Amino acid sequence: MVKVFTRAFSYNWKYYTVAVAVFVAFWQLFSVFSAMRVADDKLLTAMRQNAAYFEKAFLEGDVFETQRIMWRVKNDNIKRITFHPVEFEGTKWIFKEAIVGNLYDRPRAQLNREVPFISNGAELGRLEYVIDLVDVNSAVFGQNYVLFITVVFFFMGLLVLSNIGAIKTIFSIERCVDETNTLAAAGEHSSIRDSIQCSIQALPAGLRSTPFAVLIGRLAEVLQKAARLESELAVSKATSDLAAQVAHDIRSPLAALGAAAKDPALPEEQRKLIEGAVGRMQGIADDLLQRYRAPSAAPVKAIPAVCALGGLVEQVLEEKRLQHKKKTGVKIEFTGASEEIRALVEPKELQRLISNLVNNSVEAFNGPGTVFIGLSAPDGRVLIEVKDNGKGIAPEILAKLGRKGETHGKAGGNGLGLYHARTTIEGWGGSFAIKSEPGQGTAVMITLPRAAAQSAGRTAVLLDDDLLVHMNWKLAAKAAGVELKAYKTPEDFAAGIEALPKDTPIYIDSDLGNGIKGETIAAGLHNKGYSNISMATGHSPETFAHLPWLKVTGKEPPWGA
Repeated sequence: MVKVFTRAFSYNWKYYTVAVAVFVAFWQLFSVFSAMRVADDKLLTAMRQNAAYFEKAFLEGDVFETQRIMWRVKNDNIKRITFHPVEFEGTKWIFKEAIVGNLYDRPRAQLNREVPFISNGAELGRLEYVIDLVDVNSAVFGQNYVLFITVVFFFMGLLVLSNIGAIKTIFSIERCVDETNTLAAAGEHSSIRDSIQCSIQALPAGLRSTPFAVLIGRLAEVLQKAARLESELAVSKATSDLAAQVAHDIRSPLAALGAAAKDPALPEEQRKLIEGAVGRMQGIADDLLQRYRAPSAAPVKAIPAVCALGGLVEQVLEEKRLQHKKKTGVKIEFTGASEEIRALVEPKELQRLISNLVNNSVEAFNGPGTVFIGLSAPDGRVLIEVKDNGKGIAPEILAKLGRKGETHGKAGGNGLGLYHARTTIEGWGGSFAIKSEPGQGTAVMITLPRAAAQSAGRTAVLLDDDLLVHMNWKLAAKAAGVELKAYKTPEDFAAGIEALPKDTPIYIDSDLGNGIKGETIAAGLHNKGYSNISMATGHSPETFAHLPWLKVTGKEPPWGA
């Protein structure tokens, strides 16, 4: 057993070292990642618990109170927190930032992160905090070093034990190969088969019925046939030459088997090498075995989406220019529209389609040439045109292109490229056409329905007594192209919505101060015929279950931040 352990270590010590190093690195990275997750979770929980107090101190400009709350938010793994406030009208905050904690300078081992500080649906500012990875890693190792050392030794033991079976197998292979080579060198070919059978019986019981044992048995049969051929050498020189060739071809795979037996990586690579040797011996009689590749699985069809086409086309053309830059005189030019053109397509599929069409055009050049790609929107539809000044296509061939199985001018082409392009474009509701004349080049025209432009001039109304909510919603509305009418008092609100359509989106806070409830105002609006009313509140929807016509949203703007 000591010999087996020694052999296992001598063969595999490099692999053991790499395995342990990878395990140690993974352990440390996972531990640090877990500690960081815990730090982040504690920070977010503390932020939610202290949001109201922080907002009050922030609005009042009390830097000492904000720092005291930041100390409550901070946890052991966070070394320093800096608060960067948002500047807006109405606050008394006069400081650029607030900082708690101290940290020595170790930039390569420190991770800077930041999160928004949200209160009542509005962003007060950003919390920028620093996690020192060296300190975190030291703390994790200090807490778990006994478990860490135990697991490393356990892991090392598993590696060694997992190789004992492989080492025993190597011993059996080496003995078998040595005996076979000795008998072959002595010319005792008739004894080779018996020797191999004895070696098979000497293998561990679990290996006797494995493919390796079958391989050895086949070797014995082949070598026995070689012995019979060699015994007939005196009858005919032709037979003698054939037997010598067979013997030579058999000894080469046998030498490969011997080399495989001495390599420590037997479980995977050696099995492949041994199987290759068997393939060579079997190929002596019937030449090389033909290899067939199973047809690849059909790709999952992606869902189309409304996309801006200019950027998609330009991206793929940059790749094509790089691909064909070494072809002298070949140019790829793009002309896009001044306005943004959008259509319902699958982006990757469209780029693959454009890429194939450009490749087809480049392949049509016998020398220099130019591929022109145009993107326009005539008559409310999208037109993508790929033209070249190549050799063109004969009319009889042009009439067949785009059908399944029809190709032109490509060695090994199967005609699926243009067929796939046509069916894909038609699946998007468009059309696919090819125009070409011999010597005049080829033009491929793709027509697609143009996606409707996003509606502009939308109006929405907000009733909330919180200045921060007003600021947050106005920023989001501006980014979304929405005209937001925001009111702080029910009186101003009532006067401001008189001229608005009844389906205007209206958002009302539940708690409007002075005992005024937003749901009461919403009920009055509903009785007047307003149909698009939502409660912008932190209360759960169940609170307003008695008003089935009332929508309930959060304090965040409905158009995104």
